[in-house]
Amino acid sequence: MNAEENEHTKKLLAADASLAQQKQALGWLADYCEESYILNLPPSLATLAALERYSKKGTADAALKRRAAKLAKQYKLR
Repeated sequence: MNAEENEHTKKLLAADASLAQQKQALGWLADYCEESYILNLPPSLATLAALERYSKKGTADAALKRRAAKLAKQYKLR
């Protein structure tokens, strides 16, 4: 896991992060997963775990939770 990925993962899962910060972090992680897919690299397991954890978070925004679940499912190794 690189430093930038770690930073955005922490921002997504932070309890005190604002909705805008969570949305920005989720967007960055989505782009990161897409770039890995395009380059035919395996997805980051830490990113996928963070997306799944966020999608099950009780206090998160419902739309962001759905997007995180969709991303985790889409980029999970089959």
